[in-house]
Formats: sequence, C-alpha cells, structure tokens
Amino acid sequence: METFLDDGYMDMHRVMRALREVNFDGAVISDHLPTMVGGRRAAEAFSVGYIKALIQSVNNE
Repeated sequence: METFLDDGYMDMHRVMRALREVNFDGAVISDHLPTMVGGRRAAEAFSVGYIKALIQSVNNE
C-alpha cells in the first residue's frame, strides 16, 4: 500500500537529520505517491512541501 512520507515506516525527520550529519548534497525526491483527490499533482505538491519542511526543520536545529 502506498503512503505519504509522513505515514510510512521510517521517521523521516530522523532520516533527514542523518543526511545532514553526513553532509549529503544529492537530491531528495518522493518516489511512489498514493492517488488522492485532485490527482497526482496534489500528491506531488504535498510531498514537495513535506520534504522542504523537513529540510528547514533539520537546518534549524
């Protein structure tokens, strides 16, 4: 079953923190997105916003 980044098995904040700690400078993308009302673009917008918020949160620590 597809889930959004905030509803999966991994603690994405912890993952993002680990990426920062090793100075990761690659891309972070959402891969598989569940279908939602409004179509794929709505799911993509949610994922991009969530990833950007994770990055900002980790950088503010």
